[in-house]
Amino acid sequence: MSKSALPLQCVRGSEKQVIKKEALVKLLRWHFGHSDFRGNQLEAIQAVLSGRDCFCLMPTGGGKSLCYQIPALAKPGIVLVVSPLTALMENQVMALKEKGIAVEYLSSTQTVKVKNKIYENLESGKPSLQLLYVTPELIATSGFMSKLMKIHGRGLLNLIAIDEVTSVQRPSYRKLSSLRNNLPGIPVLALTATAVPKVQEDVIKSLSLQKPLVLKSSFNRPNIYYEVRYKDLMDDPYSDICNYLKSCGNVCAIVYCLERTACDDLAVHLSAQGIPCSGIGTVFSTCS
Repeated sequence: MSKSALPLQCVRGSEKQVIKKEALVKLLRWHFGHSDFRGNQLEAIQAVLSGRDCFCLMPTGGGKSLCYQIPALAKPGIVLVVSPLTALMENQVMALKEKGIAVEYLSSTQTVKVKNKIYENLESGKPSLQLLYVTPELIATSGFMSKLMKIHGRGLLNLIAIDEVTSVQRPSYRKLSSLRNNLPGIPVLALTATAVPKVQEDVIKSLSLQKPLVLKSSFNRPNIYYEVRYKDLMDDPYSDICNYLKSCGNVCAIVYCLERTACDDLAVHLSAQGIPCSGIGTVFSTCS
């Protein structure tokens, strides 16, 4: 069941007004059910809402998507999200629609009829969209860029979020620097889960980010236990992992192997020991 949108007149404001944390947390709780922001989410959100570029390095599962989804709810207008993964776009759009958020995506997988309906919304007197997901390949086309420039000229574009910016080596991502030239005055939020310092510098330069706020979240997960066991020092590695999985009780686990054959061999051994498992490529899951 979809949730109705939160009345935003009390939290939305003009570009010159500072949107306080309390108002942003209210949006977070209403639409996403979280009591507070994590890590550098709030800093990234407040930076782009103030009109500043931002480079955000945040581990997978750290909540990067909220860094552009909350700004879309906090101010009137459209947030453009550039993502190289069509499946990810589809999943996020579906989840956001269930929360009562006006969102769409454009990709080569859609029919002409669906695309035209989205374009009609964008070209209407008062577009209803709050978020629009697109691929970098679409951004690189002159036709779509022309549409974006018209939206920008009408003052309807609030933020450009570029996800997975470590894909900057791709030709389509290299062309995203045109966003800065064609859509001046719009803050750019660059997001990634992994980037060494050299790649960070390359991304900032390639996307023409202007004095961006650089945020780096810790990759340490205090809720995750790490242990290293040396296989070469064990008499029987298969028995060791089997006994360990059984000692964990009725839980599910994911096991990574370097080769498909090793994955298959381990899956067969664990199955023989009464541990249900299934293999996918060089990964398999177990439930004991």
